[in-house]
Amino acid sequence: MAMVQEGNGPRPARRNCSVATLALLALVLFVACCVPVAWATTSTTGPGAVTTGPAQPSAGSSSTAVTLPAAPSITGKAGILINMDDGRVLWEKNADERRSMASTTKIMTALLAIENLDPQGTVEASRLATDAGESEMLLEPGEMVPVEQLLYGIMVMSGNDAAMVAAEAVAGDVQAFVSMMNARAAELGLKETSFANPHGLDAEGHYSTARDLATLGAYAMKNPEFAKLAGTDRIEFPWPGRSENRVMLNHNKLVGKVSFVTGIKTGFTNKAGFCLVGSGSRDGVNLVTVVLGTESSDICGQDTVRLLEYGFSLYREQVLIEKGTVLATIPIPYQINRKLQLATDRDLVRTLHLSDVISKSIDVPEMSPIPVDEGTALGAITFTVGDREVGMVDLVTMEAVPRPTLGVKLTYFWSRFSGWLGGLFS
Repeated sequence: MAMVQEGNGPRPARRNCSVATLALLALVLFVACCVPVAWATTSTTGPGAVTTGPAQPSAGSSSTAVTLPAAPSITGKAGILINMDDGRVLWEKNADERRSMASTTKIMTALLAIENLDPQGTVEASRLATDAGESEMLLEPGEMVPVEQLLYGIMVMSGNDAAMVAAEAVAGDVQAFVSMMNARAAELGLKETSFANPHGLDAEGHYSTARDLATLGAYAMKNPEFAKLAGTDRIEFPWPGRSENRVMLNHNKLVGKVSFVTGIKTGFTNKAGFCLVGSGSRDGVNLVTVVLGTESSDICGQDTVRLLEYGFSLYREQVLIEKGTVLATIPIPYQINRKLQLATDRDLVRTLHLSDVISKSIDVPEMSPIPVDEGTALGAITFTVGDREVGMVDLVTMEAVPRPTLGVKLTYFWSRFSGWLGGLFS
């Protein structure tokens, strides 16, 4: 009888099963080692959801309709109030009416002198300059004047003689200097301004508007040397040939008296009345005011303070975002149910107009890079008002993500593969 050898039948099937298993494992290893690496380390960024709404005074507060403070009234014939930093008009009255500008003219005169004269140098006072009349620094013909003193003489003492000396020193003669003044006015877009002299005494073709003077004042105050002159209430210098010093007291009585006032320039002629281009700063808000054509210096100052206080009341400090606020979660390579949180790395506080509407945009990567340390900036939230960016805060990782081991990769792909198989037979 022929004997049958045990076990010979099933062996080919077992071999096929073993080969299939090894092939499958090889495929998983290949995918885990090669393909996912490129996928996991490639990260693209794009804008997140954009939300808009009124800026909030503090985190967690609800948005409500804003009622602005009542606008003030002034006795001046014309005036304006603007934000020095962005030019925003906050209040105006007859702001485009051409008027005599008196010694507010000297804003332009001083600015050009600062830009064109050696601050360590000296200039000579001519007889023509010393005969300018009215408000004077009391210069003598032939006097050699340090440029520093001359600049204070223009802005603090409002010296017409000092303005004339500066004009001659910068341009050679007064008319050439006036041409420079008008050229700079055109560059600054002061379309309703015309200069006929460097001191501001009434003359044909010498005029401006409240709007133009505010623009000029804001521009000039961005020059640190000019701002220092405009904000000086009292200064004195040696006076050659005299026993006493030359003491200069600012014609702008608000400087040194009202804590938030920083400048700028007064003026008076019979035609112009009392005028003041003023400025003030408080809690990060920088303002410029113009008051033209009042009946007294005191009234002009009162109008100016009223406008500045109104302007400050239109702004408040607001917390736009607090440190540690989680704003996004992104996938982590080789992780199925775990995501990486991104949070703000600092507070963001800004002083904004009460009616400003804040837009927020969040930019984060589609997936976390690996490895990544805790506290790494992977995105940002940007705050804007209209087209103006008001702040940006980085979004940082809340934890570290290590480089995945081969075992982590195999576990991840086996889980994915098992899920796929389960889906086929479910």
